[in-house]
Amino acid sequence: MASPTLAHDAMFYDSDREFASALTPFVRDGLTGGDAVVAAVTVANAGVLRDALGPDASAVSFIDRDEWYQRPASTVAGWQRLLQEATSRGHRHVRLIGEVGFGAEDRHPTWTRYESALNRVFADVPAWIVCPYDSRELPATVLDDARRTHPTVFGPGRPASAGFLSPEQLLLLVPEPLPPVAGPPMLDLPVTDEVAAARHAVRDLIAARGWAGTERGDDLMLAMSEIVANGIRHGRGCRRLRVWVDGGTVTCEVTDEGSGPADPLAGYRPPSQLVTGGRGLWITQQLCDAFGIGHRDGTTVVRFAVALA
Repeated sequence: MASPTLAHDAMFYDSDREFASALTPFVRDGLTGGDAVVAAVTVANAGVLRDALGPDASAVSFIDRDEWYQRPASTVAGWQRLLQEATSRGHRHVRLIGEVGFGAEDRHPTWTRYESALNRVFADVPAWIVCPYDSRELPATVLDDARRTHPTVFGPGRPASAGFLSPEQLLLLVPEPLPPVAGPPMLDLPVTDEVAAARHAVRDLIAARGWAGTERGDDLMLAMSEIVANGIRHGRGCRRLRVWVDGGTVTCEVTDEGSGPADPLAGYRPPSQLVTGGRGLWITQQLCDAFGIGHRDGTTVVRFAVALA
């Protein structure tokens, strides 16, 4: 199959043999058809697939999934870069194997949302993405969610997923968890019509701990500036910035009385001239270790965390 638009399959397997027998023909058919093939899988599964492919493995780009799946926005940016590179090399179609690293239970909603968002972000891309799910290791909730986030299931006939939901439905149904905080904030100040006051206050706070001017300190400052600017530009009513420090992690929260982003995919889509807004959320999600948008008592809450030490 070489569809001019996205195909996105969930693949369920319960043994190394099943993993190899399902994906070896997928890879070889792609190579025969002139497709670029990329596999972001576990180190163990990369070995299984290499052994099954034999000499053909040299034509596949392998990626360690534990390094690839750090944050959804950076993974989206990585896929976008690989797709552009494949196109520049003359490939008209790309086959991707993406074995998402779901991590700890509190990260499952984050990656479930990512899997759903891919259906819109890459809707017009000539790619076939197969996402393997290890039914020996992953909890039933993650396996069930795979059917909600993938239109089709990999296998004979590629049957439709009975539980599939559109990204607009799923992203509203599965909220992004807010990074946790404990105790009163170390910084709590109103946000006015300019970002400078917030920048000075946060810079003083991290400078006192020796983090100002470091790479991650600069990342925090940029992310905070973008979200505060978003609150000024798009928020309503009372706006506040709160900051917590827990060990080497700084967590910022920006609140306002608006309804939050109108587009549930804001922050997932790379900025484009065709799409209004989303730049600040995209940048922030590239930089932060944890990010979430929530609502409480008529208030929109944007909270993000950066590990500085």
